[in-house]
Amino acid sequence: MPDLQFVEPESFGPPTMPFSQGVRAGNLFFVAGQVGSGDGVGEQTRSALERVRTVLAEVGADLANIVSATVFLTDVADFAAYNEAWVAAFGDHRPARATVRADLMGPGLLVEVQAIAVLD
Repeated sequence: MPDLQFVEPESFGPPTMPFSQGVRAGNLFFVAGQVGSGDGVGEQTRSALERVRTVLAEVGADLANIVSATVFLTDVADFAAYNEAWVAAFGDHRPARATVRADLMGPGLLVEVQAIAVLD
């Protein structure tokens, strides 16, 4: 069995679902899909990325460690607002990214972000 580290940020409260918020496998770190809160896709994107930051911080990483992300949007018409919030968060860092239209598991959810990071 591989040496895995399972991460559950204390600030998220006790787990309510049967998965980890993050899993470290060697120098790879996998962040589970994070959803945000707030009005509109821009605010939800900012909030979801803040949750991604929180999970990454548990292993001493930040958004600059992300090498790949998959983003799920409920409405492709929201792409521009989501992309604007993404650029604001990542600046010049450009991880590989896929954006997919999907139904999300919760009322009012507009965006979900999952990511893979490389750790030092």
